[in-house]
Amino acid sequence: MARFDWYQATIPAPTDDVLEAMLGLAVAPALRHERGVHGYAHRTVLADAGGPVAALWHGGSHDYPHAVVSGDGTPAAVELIRATFPDHAVTRADACEDFDDADAFDRIVPVMLATARDRGVKVDTRGDHLLTREGRTVYLGAASSACRQRLYDKAAELRARFAADPVRLAAVPVHLTRLEAQVRPQSKPVRQAFAHVEPLAVMGSSAWLCDVWRGVTGMGLQPLKVGSVWRQADDERAWSFLLAQYGALLKRRQLEHGSWACVGEQIGSDLAERDAAKRRRVAQ
Repeated sequence: MARFDWYQATIPAPTDDVLEAMLGLAVAPALRHERGVHGYAHRTVLADAGGPVAALWHGGSHDYPHAVVSGDGTPAAVELIRATFPDHAVTRADACEDFDDADAFDRIVPVMLATARDRGVKVDTRGDHLLTREGRTVYLGAASSACRQRLYDKAAELRARFAADPVRLAAVPVHLTRLEAQVRPQSKPVRQAFAHVEPLAVMGSSAWLCDVWRGVTGMGLQPLKVGSVWRQADDERAWSFLLAQYGALLKRRQLEHGSWACVGEQIGSDLAERDAAKRRRVAQ
């Protein structure tokens, strides 16, 4: 299932309020204060025993703080930011999908290359694609582009990261290929609209990203407009995404519960519980 792997947003709220809310992302949180970047006077890093969790840029020439989260904790951080500061503006959002079949990398690369050829998209590579095949990464789109895509061996990255941690190393799957879309909304209205965009929609943030997604998964996406105002006539679009990705699961639930009415009641109950959990986290 597509999920967020990186999220950057300017949050129109006092720095102390944002920092206090973000403390809920870490267990036994610790703060580290560093020199700021990109015109911000300060960079405050939130960490726990597992390492950095998030960063907040603040002060200097900017009116509002800027939050940066990445990695496995990103989905929870996005939920917190969206629940607590719904009026934020997203400057970068990365969404990813993982594939655990052994031939995933070799299966996806031709789709990306064909799309790049047909759409005139720049291609770049890293790693050894011929001999050891270690560190293989394929990029579509220039580093400066609003939309960029990368495909890489996530299992190899995790094995390198956890080489000194036998327990976590043992949990790394043999095969794990990650397809990732990196999107930088280009105008204020679009950045504000991206505060409500779901990860699957981010995977379709351009026509060529949609082409790759269709070639890899067989599922069509409606391209988002990253460079101009994006409107959410999107409830229908989002509903279509939901049915396409989760239709089989919904049908199984209907068989388990005995009727669609019961499925609807379960969904309503689960959503209410999620909302209550969000409120509890914010209140802590």
